[in-house]
Amino acid sequence: MKQILLLLSIVILSNNLILAQKSISKDDFEHLVDYANCKYVKSFIEKNDAGKPYFKDYYEKKVKPELEKVKLDSFQTILKYEKIIELLSNNTPALQLAKKFNERKLKYNEFQDNESLRKSLITSGWNNVDLSKTATNIQNEIIKKYSSIKDKNDIQISESDVVRAQTIQTTSQVEELQLKLSQIQEQYDNLRNDTKIIEFKDSLNKLKLLLYFGFGFILFLFLVVFIIIKKVASRDYIIKHVIDSKRIEEKFSFRENTSSEKSFSSFNKKAEVYKLSEADINMIVDRVLECKRINEIENRKQFNTTITEKTETSKTSYKYLKGKSGKIFNRTDNTPENSFFRLFNEKEELAQFEFFGDEGEAIAKRIFSEDICIIISGSYQNARSVITNKPGKVKRIGDQWEVFEPVEIKLV
Repeated sequence: MKQILLLLSIVILSNNLILAQKSISKDDFEHLVDYANCKYVKSFIEKNDAGKPYFKDYYEKKVKPELEKVKLDSFQTILKYEKIIELLSNNTPALQLAKKFNERKLKYNEFQDNESLRKSLITSGWNNVDLSKTATNIQNEIIKKYSSIKDKNDIQISESDVVRAQTIQTTSQVEELQLKLSQIQEQYDNLRNDTKIIEFKDSLNKLKLLLYFGFGFILFLFLVVFIIIKKVASRDYIIKHVIDSKRIEEKFSFRENTSSEKSFSSFNKKAEVYKLSEADINMIVDRVLECKRINEIENRKQFNTTITEKTETSKTSYKYLKGKSGKIFNRTDNTPENSFFRLFNEKEELAQFEFFGDEGEAIAKRIFSEDICIIISGSYQNARSVITNKPGKVKRIGDQWEVFEPVEIKLV
């Protein structure tokens, strides 16, 4: 009895192993891909293009007759991929479907058994067109062709099975894509961080080099100026300059006269140079140093005077608006008396103006009329001071100035 059970187990296991093996060859699988491609394309066009001019004028006359000849029982009737592409040359969506589905041929080696090969031919839809019923029919036809007589009656695939299988495949593909995307993003972040660090280090090194070069150049200039000043101001330099001076040599040189001034030879005698004593040299140097000191004082006074003049010149000169009549100021003056507004930033025919004058008097006289002023806060009753929040704008009309943008003030 045990031996019989063991033999039965071996037989059942062997059958399962045989069924689990990949008996569909690569060549047969490619024919199956072409077969499924024809069926999917036919179903897609009939659902997507029905009622269009293309459907009656071209599909029913040239494409449909060829697709209806395709039978799984005879591989010779199945249209090859090149023929399918030729028939779909003027139908872009169907052409894209055929090209995409034909890529399944490249995945033959990824599957280990007939079932996984068969399920790889499932496509539940394309461009929002439902193809699950066509996929179900294709699956059942393949099962019928490659299964035993017993299995042909027992094994049937429903549309829900097709959708579920397609969902499993799609989910797996999405997860795989998400994993690859995460890896690519991580590599990109690492590369970007490394690039930023390298760029930052390069910029830092360039900045350091520039600072060192600038500091060295400034130090060099400082040393050169210091040496020149020290050399010019040194006593030895002055003494050498004095002794080598042509003017001093001419000042202290004389010619030796003979007893007979009328003698011709007396005019040809060499000049005898006066020899400067130590006292003469010290006197000359002291005079030179004193002159340098006096010149420095005079230069300093001259510099201060120039600065004062420039400061006084740079003071802003204002004009004051007077003679208000509505939005018009009839004249301008250089003095602020009897005026509460002054001009500034005058450019050609335009200028700005602001409040300027006795704040108490201005509040008491209520001079801030709506045609020239906008009171944005405060009131005359409680105000003690006036603040210009935003200057107004005026334009010149002859000798007059017209307000076209009132000044904004606060009464505080």
